[in-house]
Amino acid sequence: MNVMTPRWAILIISLLPMHFASAQSIGDMTLSEVLGVAMERAVTDLPGNGAQAYQSSSWLAALPSVSISYLDSDERYGNDETELSLNLPIKSGGQRRADNKLQQLGSEFDAASQQHKALYLSGLIREAVWSYKISAVKQASAERKNLLLKRLEQRYQQLLAANAASEYSLLLIQKELVRAQIEQLDLEQEVRRWLQQYKVVTGLGSMPTDISEPEFGSTGFILATHPQLRLLELGWLQRQLVLLAASNQSTPWNVTLTAKNIDSEVFEEDQYGIGIEIPLSFINIATQSHNSEWLLASRTYDIARDELRLGLQRRWDLLEGESMLLHKKSTLLDRSGALSEGIKRQSNELKAFNELGEEIILRQMIEAIDSQAAISINKALIHQNNAMLRQAAGIPL
Repeated sequence: MNVMTPRWAILIISLLPMHFASAQSIGDMTLSEVLGVAMERAVTDLPGNGAQAYQSSSWLAALPSVSISYLDSDERYGNDETELSLNLPIKSGGQRRADNKLQQLGSEFDAASQQHKALYLSGLIREAVWSYKISAVKQASAERKNLLLKRLEQRYQQLLAANAASEYSLLLIQKELVRAQIEQLDLEQEVRRWLQQYKVVTGLGSMPTDISEPEFGSTGFILATHPQLRLLELGWLQRQLVLLAASNQSTPWNVTLTAKNIDSEVFEEDQYGIGIEIPLSFINIATQSHNSEWLLASRTYDIARDELRLGLQRRWDLLEGESMLLHKKSTLLDRSGALSEGIKRQSNELKAFNELGEEIILRQMIEAIDSQAAISINKALIHQNNAMLRQAAGIPL
């Protein structure tokens, strides 16, 4: 057997993400580390990510232009003129100030975009891990029912062969077994579907062992600081600055450098000059098209902000109400589970000798398994609700 050399081992380890080096296995990873892997994967998979960003000039408002003209006189002693002009559109003070604000806003926008991206990926991860967890609990319950019914099927096949039971009980058990097997197949498909979503987002092949998050109270929800709302506000500020930079108040200065040659039979002369065109930007004049664009952008922002605020608040209220319901339901499910176990014990003790008594006992045994599964599912739903509350509050993993 070939043994991997230390050099190749070091090379392979160096190619793995840093999060794998800090955790012994995927199961030992925290949800924060899983989010880090997903963020790195999203950056790597982004098309054109390595393209260089556009660079703007600090003093030129547009591309410079060159004009050349030649005038040929048809008189014997006339003057032939050749003129070369270089036109430089220079940024005005208002445009430079708008550019500086846009540059400062760019760093804030990048940070808000990164936070929004982390929140979005956190939502996908939370949805996948908790839906997977709940489906796995349901699948385990279905497996328990299958094992129970298979043992009963084998037992009643033996009793039927010995003429100690009728075919009715066996058919009843086989019907419940088929139903449980169908349920298990559906749940296996659901588990695979959520695991596939998790793989698509993170690139990892299995879930971490610990997916719980710190409990989040209602006092921690501050709508004004939500990343989605912050990103929308920064986008509107950026739009305002772009409109300001394109307005008449930011019209560039035109500087023209001219070289002119005058040639005649008598003399030849070279002339050089400079011309400056300065717009009177202190006069507040705006075009109707610019006003319409500004009003449209402002109204669009107002509508988007109101819809987002209402949607975030509504989402939070729904989750908070669901949290109260799940905690109340937990107490009732615990009592229901205890009652189901007690009924199952009493049914076995008071078992009748007729065939219909077997059906009652079978139902009680299945209900006891379902009751225990309902308790486990409700506990998982409480943790899922807590994770979704943190998501609604804008807290990434």
